[in-house]
Amino acid sequence: MSASYPDRYQKLSSANPADVEITCSTYRLSKAEFEQLHKGSVAAKATAYCPYSQFRVGSTVLAADGVFISGANVENAAYPVGTCAERVAFGKAVTEGHKGFRAVAVATDIAPPASPCGMCRQL
Repeated sequence: MSASYPDRYQKLSSANPADVEITCSTYRLSKAEFEQLHKGSVAAKATAYCPYSQFRVGSTVLAADGVFISGANVENAAYPVGTCAERVAFGKAVTEGHKGFRAVAVATDIAPPASPCGMCRQL
């Protein structure tokens, strides 16, 4: 565990097979589901509209029925009116009829990885 993370947080990497195994086991995900969450989030990041911050974020949610839905952050000149990738993905999922969720993945371009904001955590 990194000294920069509180004891309750654990820094895991999708590039580390042992970390992937721990994550899949802990959250009851298959490796295929994990891979789809990862690939979907990275792909969604490419669709981000972030001309002001240049901070691209992609997110993919796994609905309870097995469907994957992705979204990216969308900025607005009037800060903080933009929408985070996680909220875009969940909003799309809900408006498409999905109400239960099993997992969410987030991809950014920074290291160490970014954590969802407080508003996204509450959503």
